Amino acid sequence: MARIRHLSNAPIVEALVDLKVHVPDRTTFETLEQALAKQEFGYQTKGPIFRGNFGMAINLQESPQAKPLVSETTRLGMRLHSDDEKYVAQFTTEGFTFSRLAPYESWELLITEARRVWSIYQSCVSPTRVHRAGTRFINNLRLPMQAGDRFKTYLKGLPSMPPEYPQTISSFLQRFVVHEEGATALITQALEQFPADSPVPVFLDIDVFREADFHPNGAEVWSFLGQLRNLKNRFFFGAIEEAAAELYE
Repeated sequence: MARIRHLSNAPIVEALVDLKVHVPDRTTFETLEQALAKQEFGYQTKGPIFRGNFGMAINLQESPQAKPLVSETTRLGMRLHSDDEKYVAQFTTEGFTFSRLAPYESWELLITEARRVWSIYQSCVSPTRVHRAGTRFINNLRLPMQAGDRFKTYLKGLPSMPPEYPQTISSFLQRFVVHEEGATALITQALEQFPADSPVPVFLDIDVFREADFHPNGAEVWSFLGQLRNLKNRFFFGAIEEAAAELYE
């Protein structure tokens, strides 16, 4: 694995924090929308967020063919962007998600802005508890490789190919679900297609979360998110070799 340290040019294309909450029974999309319309905090509403429940309808007496059925579409909240389009906030009746897009700056700046926007979200829906906390980092590892080069120069943990198979890999997808310190981590590595030219875009997606019970007004949840971020760092540097880390110093 690579040595854990700060990378000045981290390959992060999106970093986010996610808080799932309980809200009062009276809270609806309409009350959220009305409360949000009264706020001025430097973000523009881009559109609503929907949840769709889909099912299949089958009448065996009339026809064996299944017909797709949309049973319900529910508006959950709104998506908002900062004026420079670098931050994205999702306000819903189920939770708060806050993202920083590339170029990523630092965890401290992300959390400072997330807490500021969280206070706006609180004023809109008055959450009573935070019941799930998580953080997710999506990395695009642009590796200086050519066809025929071995991924093991830069990546750890890739499945080995039987020696009887051709050893040239053009795409792969693997996902691990691991548990540590009461948290769950979803670690995904993927290459859709080996491009004709270097660099090679390998995506390393690390989603770390835990079911929790935090008061929405306390500092505890933000401290806990920092602990999850530390776990994320361990998983990130554990998935790459020094040669990959050195690309982003």
